Amino acid sequence: MTILDCTVTGCVYNADRCCCKGDIKVEGHSAKTMGETCCGSFRERGEKSGKNTVGKISREIEVACEACNCKFNEDGRCSANHIGIAGGEACTCAETECASFCCG
Repeated sequence: MTILDCTVTGCVYNADRCCCKGDIKVEGHSAKTMGETCCGSFRERGEKSGKNTVGKISREIEVACEACNCKFNEDGRCSANHIGIAGGEACTCAETECASFCCG
């Protein structure tokens, strides 16, 4: 499992920089920079929605990875010990990125 720090406060799964979803998917099949990746699991927090209380808050999470050019991608899974997902108050998954992407 990977330790995840998520700064995407606009995502319904974000709770205190942790993800309540349990697993995420980093997209960006042919990415060569972190800006060409995104969190495919992102779901916008609506005006009326509060923090997600369905999932368990955890810093350790399973990360599926489609970024074939990332050195941490091992058979579609992230092998990094610690990653970050960036995007602040993103409104779409395209406004997020894997801040730990490293073209290898």
